[in-house]
Amino acid sequence: MQIVNLGTAANAGDGDPLRTAFGKANANDAELLSGVLGAIWGLTLSTAGASTSFGVAAGAATDKTGVAVLPFAAAVTKTTSAWAVGSGNGSLDTGSIANSTWYHVHLIQRTDIDPAVTDVLISTSATAPTLPASYTLSRRIGAIKTNGSGQWTKFVQDGDLFMWDVPVTDVNAAANPGTAAVLRALSVPPGINVTAIFHARCSTATASSAVATIFTDPAIADTAPDFFNSQQIGNTTLSPFANLRVRTNTSRQIRARSNFSDANVALTVVTEGWVDTRGRMN
Repeated sequence: MQIVNLGTAANAGDGDPLRTAFGKANANDAELLSGVLGAIWGLTLSTAGASTSFGVAAGAATDKTGVAVLPFAAAVTKTTSAWAVGSGNGSLDTGSIANSTWYHVHLIQRTDIDPAVTDVLISTSATAPTLPASYTLSRRIGAIKTNGSGQWTKFVQDGDLFMWDVPVTDVNAAANPGTAAVLRALSVPPGINVTAIFHARCSTATASSAVATIFTDPAIADTAPDFFNSQQIGNTTLSPFANLRVRTNTSRQIRARSNFSDANVALTVVTEGWVDTRGRMN
């Protein structure tokens, strides 16, 4: 495995592998950094579900500071046990695995030996995992969640897209949701902003009434819903599901607000998956 230090790459020769890959044999440091910072390819996560093991496909990524490229030549499997280097061994940075808990998956590397060693670590922290001794570089490459038995919940990943094998009902027939904005937590990773993929319906059994509901990113202005700006409108005879993608806050929440509410109004939100750019620079 090879590590390429961007701090000295400006003086490297034309044979430098990073320069060759990005076609910048005569580039300066700033140009080189802008070409690779946030780069990630491969490294697809997978699990059979109801299992203490997960897989990471071959690939590579720059570390989170843009100092180096972390190559990962072959697929590995890791378990929920305490971290130990190598495929088939544990991945947890500290403590014991918890039930129904999100863990961020980090690519990590130690550079004090030649060749450098790249491995996989999981942590409840998206930004500051507890690295093993001598490991100094890391990059978050996704997030996975345990079930009620401390096993991984099955999902499918395609690049930045993560889809639950079985969609999760996060809000179920919440009666009288009110007309004020409410933050609703969805089954997506915490600690980062992702784009939640979900379908939702707000319906009413009140005769001659209709309810308009808007779902928004908590970071933008709270907007009063009406029958023009809402994504979903329901009444006693027609209550279709709206298929939506909304950015979350770091607490997994989106904002929901309806223009009408009483004891006959019910809200349902079912999470299908999420989009996680995994530190890419967009």
